[in-house]
Amino acid sequence: MPTPTRIPPWPWLNPTLAPVLDRSNGVASAPIRAEIFGLERFAQHGISLGQTHRAAKADFGQATFYPRLRNNIRTLRAAHRYIAEQAHNGHGLSPAADWLVDNFHLIEDQLREIRAGLPRRFYRSLPVLQDEPLIGLPRIYGVAWAFVAHTDSAFDETLLVHFLQAYQTQRELTQAELWALPTTLRVVLVENLRRLADRLAAHKAACELANQCADHIGGIDLNTLKRTVATLALRGVERVFAVQLAQALAGRRVAGDGMAAARIRQWLQGLLPDLAFAQAQHNADQAADNLSMGNAVTSLRLIGAADWPGTVASASVVMQTLLASPVFLAEDAATRDHTLHAIERLSARCALGEAAVAAALMAQMRAHTGPEALAQHWLSGPGRSTLDAQLGLDRRASGAWQTLQSASRLPVYLLAQLLGTAALVWAIQRTAPGTWPVGGWLWAGWALLAWVALWLPASETVVAVVNRLISESVKPAHLPRFELAQGIPEAERVLVVVPALLSDGRTIAQLGTTWPTPNATPSSPCSATGPMPPKPAHPPMPTCWPWLWPVSKRSIHNTPAQMAPARPVFYCFTVPAPIAPPSSAGWAGSANAASWSNCWPPWPPVAPARFCRWGRWPPSLPTRATC
Repeated sequence: MPTPTRIPPWPWLNPTLAPVLDRSNGVASAPIRAEIFGLERFAQHGISLGQTHRAAKADFGQATFYPRLRNNIRTLRAAHRYIAEQAHNGHGLSPAADWLVDNFHLIEDQLREIRAGLPRRFYRSLPVLQDEPLIGLPRIYGVAWAFVAHTDSAFDETLLVHFLQAYQTQRELTQAELWALPTTLRVVLVENLRRLADRLAAHKAACELANQCADHIGGIDLNTLKRTVATLALRGVERVFAVQLAQALAGRRVAGDGMAAARIRQWLQGLLPDLAFAQAQHNADQAADNLSMGNAVTSLRLIGAADWPGTVASASVVMQTLLASPVFLAEDAATRDHTLHAIERLSARCALGEAAVAAALMAQMRAHTGPEALAQHWLSGPGRSTLDAQLGLDRRASGAWQTLQSASRLPVYLLAQLLGTAALVWAIQRTAPGTWPVGGWLWAGWALLAWVALWLPASETVVAVVNRLISESVKPAHLPRFELAQGIPEAERVLVVVPALLSDGRTIAQLGTTWPTPNATPSSPCSATGPMPPKPAHPPMPTCWPWLWPVSKRSIHNTPAQMAPARPVFYCFTVPAPIAPPSSAGWAGSANAASWSNCWPPWPPVAPARFCRWGRWPPSLPTRATC
């Protein structure tokens, strides 16, 4: 007899149960849960896992875990709808169900982040596993799966770094795989949440079906009940249904067909010889699911707040190799990323791994000083040919291709403009209304005149379009720069002089509010404060200037960037403007300020009276500057 695929349509059956228990949903999978490992046991597991993982490049067009991810999203939403409806109807919820209902908005947010962090082209470039049970999936997915399984979905950065370091003693992970780990962990956690939510909804629906069957046991035939259990077996919840039905029938008087109820009880006793043990096992599974659900939801929060640059730097063999260089250590994040991407490209071209390329680069950086100690000198500068020879790469093919690219840029650019302009002029003439004279020299003259008249505006349009396409498609290249976490060294600081006329209080207030504070850093103070006296040969300023000096000083000191650091960032130097004819008005402006800006490095800001006067250092002050 074929296995039934649907629950019998009893008239008293809750219609919301059938969609949850339908066999098309498949068997409710067990959660991703295994033996919990500590630090040392995780290290041993990482070594054994690295030894057994065989990975290779994915075949063209090979599917990743995207289809499973979309199915997980649909299943999660369906389970959430059913459980939320049960809560709305007054049914009691388990702690795991409470976790799901209360934190489903967080799961929805994580699903959006996963979609944003899963570019298809990037994940298809990752090495995929060649053996079951995760054949065809990215290798980093297998690593994340093992970590989630042996932590019961709990997230611990220290444990993760220890696991990755042990794994890489046997098999190196690429930089792309390590940076794919945060999103991959989210994907595995969503997979586990899907299993937990589907299992939770199916178990709850099976228990509710058992309670309804117990209420109407007098009208149920034993054969019909057996077919129902066979249907529930397709969802993997037949034991949950039997345990709940046996509990509901225990000690209950059944009206109606007592002989049929007795046969059902006898059948259940044979199906569950030890009901107490079965109930204890069900309660233990439910408690484990409650813990796994709470861990998974909490881990999704922790992953978003984790220090992934630090985690990747601690787990990456390439980063640990490069961080031994003080030059690389002092570079900012964008420059480091440029170096790491260049190492990835070199590793893809040669037969060596990224760690071997990084070691070769470090050998060259350590053997030289000055500009040659920079990674960019060897990756994209004059030392590239030396590094390629050390890695065993043939420079001739790549050099010929680069030469061809450089030589063809201008001809291709001009040819695109020429063809675009000709096509636009031809299209305009084809679609222009009116009657053109046809035949003879007169027609040729009109046609040539029209072409000449249309060529200039059409070419300007084409040039604008081509330039816009180039600017939108070509990414800017960032120049190497240092992090300067402790501020700019004094020997490298500069003084920026902004001449301004302090004519009245309103002007001073406007200057204070429009000061370019975003470009200033608390760790790069300028020179010392102090009024700059007028040139003795000129008459002094009228008596209004002494009250403007405190106003300007107060305006400078009240800027947001000035109030934050221990040492000032902005300073105000005042030069009383002389009463002079218009031809000499510039003396008190930029020329005067520029002569003052030649004094550097800055002197200690200890007193307003200490200043550099007219390009000469006052004899009473220490000669720390060259003026």
